[in-house]
Amino acid sequence: MLNDLRQRLRFWNRPAALPAALLLLALATLFLFGHDRAYFYREDLHDWNSAKVMALAENLSFQHNLLRFYYLSQDADGSAVYPETYNRFPPGGYALIKLVILPFGDTDFTGKIYAARMLMLTLCSGAVLLAYHSLARITGSRWDALAATLLAFSSWYVLYNADQISNEVMVDLFAVMLAFHGMVIFIQERRFRQLAVKSCLALLLGWHAYAFLLPFVAFGLSAELFQAHHSVSNYAALWDRWQGYMLTLRRSRYMMLGIVTLLFGIAVLASNIGSQYFALDGQVSLRELPSVQSAIRRFGGDEQYNIRFADRLEPGVFTMEQFYRIAVMSLPYAVNPYEIKIRYPDYYLRDYPAITLGVLAVGVCAAGLAGVRRRPELLLALATLASSGFCWALLVRHNVFDHDYESIFYIGIPLVAFTVAAMYLRRLCRIRLSPFFAMAALAVFAVSVSGIAGIGEGPEHIAVEAEQMAEYATVRELAAADSATIYAQWDTGSIRHGGAPWAWAYLLAGKTIVDPEQPEPRRPKQAGDYLLTVTREDNPALLTPEHRYVFLYDWTLYEEWLRTADRGAPIINGDWQVYLRDGHLAYVSPECVRRDARFFLHIVPMSESDLIVGRQEYGYNGYDFDFKLDGGLRWDGGCVIERPLPGYDIAELRTGQYSADVRLWEENYPLPAPSP
Repeated sequence: MLNDLRQRLRFWNRPAALPAALLLLALATLFLFGHDRAYFYREDLHDWNSAKVMALAENLSFQHNLLRFYYLSQDADGSAVYPETYNRFPPGGYALIKLVILPFGDTDFTGKIYAARMLMLTLCSGAVLLAYHSLARITGSRWDALAATLLAFSSWYVLYNADQISNEVMVDLFAVMLAFHGMVIFIQERRFRQLAVKSCLALLLGWHAYAFLLPFVAFGLSAELFQAHHSVSNYAALWDRWQGYMLTLRRSRYMMLGIVTLLFGIAVLASNIGSQYFALDGQVSLRELPSVQSAIRRFGGDEQYNIRFADRLEPGVFTMEQFYRIAVMSLPYAVNPYEIKIRYPDYYLRDYPAITLGVLAVGVCAAGLAGVRRRPELLLALATLASSGFCWALLVRHNVFDHDYESIFYIGIPLVAFTVAAMYLRRLCRIRLSPFFAMAALAVFAVSVSGIAGIGEGPEHIAVEAEQMAEYATVRELAAADSATIYAQWDTGSIRHGGAPWAWAYLLAGKTIVDPEQPEPRRPKQAGDYLLTVTREDNPALLTPEHRYVFLYDWTLYEEWLRTADRGAPIINGDWQVYLRDGHLAYVSPECVRRDARFFLHIVPMSESDLIVGRQEYGYNGYDFDFKLDGGLRWDGGCVIERPLPGYDIAELRTGQYSADVRLWEENYPLPAPSP
């Protein structure tokens, strides 16, 4: 033991240990500035995905055969329960998240989120370490590898999403770096078994590993066939030449890797599809399964989806978007003016400097590959890195265009560009500048991490989010019985609970059955059912009178109250009667006519200062809503939807129904103001 300790101490006295120590110091900043993330605190896809994946991991169990699903739902008459599945990705990432959240029990929501975020930061750190070690092996310079790795991982996309709880981001990033590390060792030492195991482990974590495997197999096999061509070119008979080519393919480790990983991926996908099919009791055909439909859409087989986003999928527009993303990915955040999450074409199509920078980054990679063409091992590794992002984007461009975090998988472009820059800098300069270049990269990484750490909901939201999660814990305790059904009104999911619209699926996971998105809202049928909503009503059915954000009702008592409540005289008559009472508007249809009705609600405040930004020119605030999507309730023979009025003084209130239906895809576009 003493000799082992001496050997370790000698290692740290070596010059090679200093870059490794500096890298660990840089990674420590990730945890230093991200250690307090126990909530869903960033808007858009960051929190959306985090909340959904937490729900999937929370529901992962052997009881449901490791099926990934958001919640359990009921059929039309409430007689059967089925899962709303999301079984399209490999199970490895969800299993890791499940393992780290298991010790926190059923109601420690913040502890679970914290543990999952720390797991994501750990996987991000693992990806950095694997990238550094791989580059150090193929370049022969730890300082060059350190500088290139830190600069590449200083990107906005990497650091902003480093703690996103998602199977598609840090889990996949670690997976592709694991596969690449196996490729580098195979190139140098021909250790095929290690390469195959690492590649299969990567595929068990995420599909992005194919973005590295496809070019690696293609380039390696092409090199072997090129060599075989010189060997068989002297054969006179064509048949002898073909035998030579076939013998090369049969002996090729690259061909074997492609076959092994393809079969393994098919097995994982078949397992996903099979478990989803049997979970739905065969009521849905294989083609109509959500996982199959997702695959069809991602590979461009959904014509309606393609028509809807034809402007974004047009080749020229898509290509410019990718160069924009490469530019943002290649610039460390410390010197990067772009904080835009790519959602709309206008954000990037007019930014020609950024597009030019993206083209330049690709050009640097191409020049670097040309410069190392006499070093086959280095060329194969760098070519795989540089082309992996394009390979993935072209394969699934129907998914890449609308998910900005997919830009992370262009990580190969900055890794190659900065590696080539460091290598040529070392050659051009007589003195050793590599350590100073690496030190500067360390500073850039630390500044980038600290800058991005402050992006998100500020500390003033923490108390609100903590109170919301505590209220959900109370809801779960009150409805703890296994047979209890919670009917979660959709408006419970449309507001930001804990920072994310999907957080309720996580906060209610496990013992509850929720039914938020049926074509028609269905009331629960079993005894002991509950209603969960964000609308507070002072009536005997309320079980959480002390709450401020989410309210649980006994359904039987609530239904009776709906039937017997004295709302006074309606202020509007028609198919829907509208009542005004206690700061709420109640829209009631005695015969539940037009359950797909859309309503406008325009409120003119007494003070102009209460007008929402963007509504000053109209003179009123708009609170339009839809019965199906915004929490309409049904009971035998009737429908009702409650809308709370804002707290400011109201001068005039205008409400009514739209005269025509609006197609779903038009929801993101401004609509003309209707007449009352």
